[in-house]
Amino acid sequence: MASERVLSPHQVLFFFIVLSLAYVFPIVHADYAYVDDNWRALLQAQGEWGEQGRILLEWLYWALSFSKATINIFPLPLLISVFALAWAMARLTFWLFPSPGITRCLVIFPVLGNPFFLGNLSYQYDGPGMVLALVAVICAVTCRVEQRLLRLLISAVLIAVTLSLYQLTISLFIGLCVVEYVQGVKDRTPVDALMYRVAERVGQLLVGGIFYFLTAYQLTFNARGKLLAIDQQWLGVVYQKFCFSLEMIDLLVASIGNMVAITVLVLASAGFMVVMKNILHLQGSTPRKAAVALLYLLSVVVLIGSVPGIMLFLAEPNLDARNFIGFSAVLMVLFFFIEDVLGRVSPKWRVLLVVPTVFMFMLSYAYGQVLIAKKELESAMAGYIAQDIVGKTELMDVQRFYYVGPRTAGNWLPRGHGAMAHLPVLRYLLSTSNTVLHPHFFPRLGINNVVEGRRDDFEKRLEAGEVGTPVVNSKFYAIYLSAEAAFIVMKEISDPENYNDNWLVTP
Repeated sequence: MASERVLSPHQVLFFFIVLSLAYVFPIVHADYAYVDDNWRALLQAQGEWGEQGRILLEWLYWALSFSKATINIFPLPLLISVFALAWAMARLTFWLFPSPGITRCLVIFPVLGNPFFLGNLSYQYDGPGMVLALVAVICAVTCRVEQRLLRLLISAVLIAVTLSLYQLTISLFIGLCVVEYVQGVKDRTPVDALMYRVAERVGQLLVGGIFYFLTAYQLTFNARGKLLAIDQQWLGVVYQKFCFSLEMIDLLVASIGNMVAITVLVLASAGFMVVMKNILHLQGSTPRKAAVALLYLLSVVVLIGSVPGIMLFLAEPNLDARNFIGFSAVLMVLFFFIEDVLGRVSPKWRVLLVVPTVFMFMLSYAYGQVLIAKKELESAMAGYIAQDIVGKTELMDVQRFYYVGPRTAGNWLPRGHGAMAHLPVLRYLLSTSNTVLHPHFFPRLGINNVVEGRRDDFEKRLEAGEVGTPVVNSKFYAIYLSAEAAFIVMKEISDPENYNDNWLVTP
């Protein structure tokens, strides 16, 4: 660490607290209710987390709200979890680097700074639990108990805690094990010690899975975690999901710029080869060195596979950004190799790690602005509908409105078009399930009788003549009236999202 000041544990912790709070500030500032947050805030989620095997997340909100209800207390849970993660990242820093400087702290920061993790932080309710799941993973990896059996049991319990908060976070545990293995090769750890460490991690993962199965998993009866049926289409579906994951990573590459991405990959590849040469000098027999080399090469496959992780094998068709928690470990490995190879050229060059770190922050703040734009558009859309509901005489006495969303998902967002055109990963982070409007938004406008409706049900009623011509027929929606209810039917938006397409340029 020549020419770079070694930081104390308190300084490392302070560094991560400052960086983490600065990173999540746009999410806090936007204060945007994301997808599920609206109906959870209406206390419609009682027992939902437990049914998904995430009982600890439910208990967390009971503790923080002093009641058995999902009261919205955002951003308090997020701030608490971010402080905990800052402590965990400081712990992980000293686990990998006994004498860290700032650049080695930057190697660890992708645990939080993973661009896809912005999709997790967007959830006001689920996000803090996902952050705490990262904390549990790091504690499982960095457990320093001397007695081997006790260490295995403690790490296994922490893995079970991780799974009880957010199951997909286990991808990060696998990724951190790869980082630990690479660090062992770099430090020329004897072959036997390396192989034992791998076996110990596998044991912790298996025992932790058993603990989870015997506890929180027993409460699960939600079908979202169902495995893909093993049939003739199984391999094709897995392959299709994997290709989709690579396409989303390509969106991130397109956002950061080809030159920066190529530079990162070239430097990381050089570092990979340099560290690999250390295998020749490890203490151990030739066959065991060959096994270490094979595992070293396979670590690349494991890292790439950990990005979508278990989602490859689940029946759940959607692959949202929040599923790619394993990408944190990919970035850590890239940063690890870059820091090492730059340090070999000149210690001062390690500061170049600031460039991809600044990109992470830029993306976070750009995403925060997109969330604000989405919030403003939702408020406007809901306001248009609410004005008709309270202002039209024919609708004043309607007992129930059924909200029928558009046929196609997606996010039509004129104000965010420029940012999402130049940073295409932003549209993916926003998620296609986060459509223009949800019926649970209306209570904040004093409209308490708008519920979810089905388009096929509405169309059947329309064909049967149970609904006539629309009472309201506006640009974005129409409102139909039947004998017992009304239907708010959103139209497909065909207008260009790009405002500049309509801008008249004076010659």
